[in-house]
Amino acid sequence: MENQLRSNMDEDKKYWRVNDVKCDAIHTAKTYEEFADRVAAAHLRPLERSDYKNKSFRGWNQFARKREYEE
Repeated sequence: MENQLRSNMDEDKKYWRVNDVKCDAIHTAKTYEEFADRVAAAHLRPLERSDYKNKSFRGWNQFARKREYEE
């Protein structure tokens, strides 16, 4: 029962978040495509400094060997 309550609360939050984006985008979007893109991205949140700060540097392919001139 508690899991069902949490699930319903999460669905309700999602509904209102999407609804708020729709209400804002309907007045400010220039095209339907822009409106649809905003609604599709309603679940995203902006990055914060803590999301990318203090992350260790890792190359794109950590398993590739370094070339001789890079060492």
